[in-house]
Amino acid sequence: MRVLMLSHMYPNSVSPLGGIFVRQQARALARLGVEVNVVAPVPWMPRFMAGRGKWGGYPWVPFKEQPDGFPVFHPRVIEFPRSLFFEYYPQTYAYGLQRVFTDQIRRGVDIIHAHVAHPDGAAALSFGLKYNIPVVVTIHGQDFAYTLNRSRTCAKSVRTTLKGAAAVILVSQKLRSQYALETWAGQLEKYRIIYNGVDLQDVVKPLELQGLDLQGSELQGTYSEQGLEQGLKTSRRRLLTVGFLRPDKGHAVVIKALPELIREFPDLEYRIVGDGSERAELIALTKELGLHSHVVFLGSLPHHEAMEEMAQCEVFILPSWNEAFGVVYLEAMAHGKPIIGTTGEGISEVLAQESVGKAVPPRDVLALTEAIREFLRNPSQAKVMGTRGKDLVSRQFTWEYNAQKTLKIYEEIMTR
Repeated sequence: MRVLMLSHMYPNSVSPLGGIFVRQQARALARLGVEVNVVAPVPWMPRFMAGRGKWGGYPWVPFKEQPDGFPVFHPRVIEFPRSLFFEYYPQTYAYGLQRVFTDQIRRGVDIIHAHVAHPDGAAALSFGLKYNIPVVVTIHGQDFAYTLNRSRTCAKSVRTTLKGAAAVILVSQKLRSQYALETWAGQLEKYRIIYNGVDLQDVVKPLELQGLDLQGSELQGTYSEQGLEQGLKTSRRRLLTVGFLRPDKGHAVVIKALPELIREFPDLEYRIVGDGSERAELIALTKELGLHSHVVFLGSLPHHEAMEEMAQCEVFILPSWNEAFGVVYLEAMAHGKPIIGTTGEGISEVLAQESVGKAVPPRDVLALTEAIREFLRNPSQAKVMGTRGKDLVSRQFTWEYNAQKTLKIYEEIMTR
């Protein structure tokens, strides 16, 4: 089976971790024998802008590369800063993708699989209709949380794309229930829920190579970076968040919970992996609350270093809202860590059903404080939840499991 996968989120040299979940799915499908070709467009930039500003690296992204054994094409498409004219991106994408898509279709394509409905899915559907190739669209959350409400043009694009798709994959039950699909989507039988996954080797391997026993980790202390080098153990208890620094990720809620917790746990440290627009505000809040010795901003880290941080924490916290289903929760579970998420979001489905952590209401500092306090006061309970989560991930939340279910959808479409 030959699948042409389209995603503007796919990692490249400018954004090596962006959309890494799309790359992991492509790799897992390839391991199952699917012939995968990826089209990962990047913004067009004139050569004289190379090295300048936020987009200055795009001129150096190669047109074609093959980091995982299958081709990844990076055609140039017209985009604008701050997503200006976002409504018209399906047209600019279709124009920029024309040469790569027609060449691949000439060689034979059974399925086009686009990640997000607008603009990728809409552009893919234009080729699917023209060449009579079925299109599968995966919704990760932004289509429903943001694009549907951005403008009438965007809303129409999303709805038209979903209507024309042969199948629609949702990454959480939340996307099916919270956005009332039955009132506007139609053909609900073609909507399938397939959770994202983790690559256990990528997640756990860095620490295994250092000889650390993940299953034996306790809440009584963790290894600091210096401790890893010196073989020493630190008494500081670590909370960890991994994610872009945006208001809806909930970092500020965690920081506001710290003063009360530090009175009982003076060795508590909150470590933040990630960067983004709210960095200055979060640093200012930290100083305002006198927490400079308890909060560490690590910035963006390579994936393996982020995983090392995850393996060293006591509790993983991401109290975000507008979150379809964050892979970082699964990565923390794979390390045997109890997790704290937000009620009503994608991860809350797992928390409610599997008892691998706690969900708190969004923006609720008191509820979050109590959830963290309970884990720190009861390390044995936290360890049980962490162990349960680790087992759950290995059984139901790997990319192999995701790819198997995705392949079944491809096969169903091909037999219609």
